[in-house]
Amino acid sequence: MIPAPHSYFAATYINARQNFLTAAEESGAAVTKHIHPLKGPRGEELALDVVAFGDLDAKKVFVTMSATHGGEGFLGSAAQTGWLTEGRYHDIPKGVAVVLMHAVNPHGFAWLRRVTEGNVDLNRNFLDYAEPVPEKLEYDRLHAAICPDDWTNSALKEAQNILNAYSEEHGQKTLNRVVMGGQFSRPDGVFYGGTAPTWSRINILATLDAHTANADHIALIDFHTGLGPSGHGECYIVGSEGDPGVEKANVLWGDNGVTVLASSGRQQAHAGYNLTGIARELAPKAFYGNTLEFGTHPLNDVYHALRADNWLHLHGDLNSDFAAKTKAELKEAFSPDSDVWREAVYTRSMDVWDHGLRNLVNL
Repeated sequence: MIPAPHSYFAATYINARQNFLTAAEESGAAVTKHIHPLKGPRGEELALDVVAFGDLDAKKVFVTMSATHGGEGFLGSAAQTGWLTEGRYHDIPKGVAVVLMHAVNPHGFAWLRRVTEGNVDLNRNFLDYAEPVPEKLEYDRLHAAICPDDWTNSALKEAQNILNAYSEEHGQKTLNRVVMGGQFSRPDGVFYGGTAPTWSRINILATLDAHTANADHIALIDFHTGLGPSGHGECYIVGSEGDPGVEKANVLWGDNGVTVLASSGRQQAHAGYNLTGIARELAPKAFYGNTLEFGTHPLNDVYHALRADNWLHLHGDLNSDFAAKTKAELKEAFSPDSDVWREAVYTRSMDVWDHGLRNLVNL
């Protein structure tokens, strides 16, 4: 009997990893474990765990990644564990390999943080660091309001007044872009991309290199939560409208719920975006990356939870009531405590996964 989809959602990283490893063992697949040098909050081992199925010398490889943004990993882990538990690996098309990368940012997943151990947003960490990092002058200007030193009502009100004034002058979309677009000068800030490749980036690329050596076409789903209407899953792909690669990606993922992030313009990929960096590293292989993003709660609530968590780890007490409240709010922002939401996002995840896997064969 197939379990209900909501049962695949774990309560903690420890539970998520154990569920995944158990499902992998029952599938008969070998697990490659990339052990993180640090431990989790309970002293637990942290790892990027990898399993692979199908023709391992295949010309076409289908990859899924969970927990790029640490605490967002509950959905991606559930999707990967469910795919294994339900035996969907029996239906892999001939000539295709499937690779599951569980918890690519295990430190963030375990500590319920969006970022890595160095406060780095992994999805802003895929720059070509041989080139100068981008300057983000508008972020620098607003940093003190985005990340105030004090987390009191008066300090937050003053900070919000500054952000509101900026929004009134430049527009809310511009403010969102300034805050979330990736910055590289403030390690104590949000959406910090870092100044060098992180442990997670290094191990993601090493895993992809190992499993795509003979591939000509690579499709990848990177699971995310926290942006968009609650329960809705949007596929974000990188390129420019009309490009042959984008046209193929639209066919691969389906034209229902696909947004193209261009290299410039209003709807563009963030600086250091992982799909952009992975495509660069895998070139000239054809790469069809898909950031599968599911909405949870209003963006302002998610944003507030991220800022509170940033302040907590910089200035607060991790054993305090404030810490417990902040972590609970952060988890709710990433993985709502709703079986209705869980079943909806799991169903959409499997639909996109199956659609991409079937259509990869025909590229």
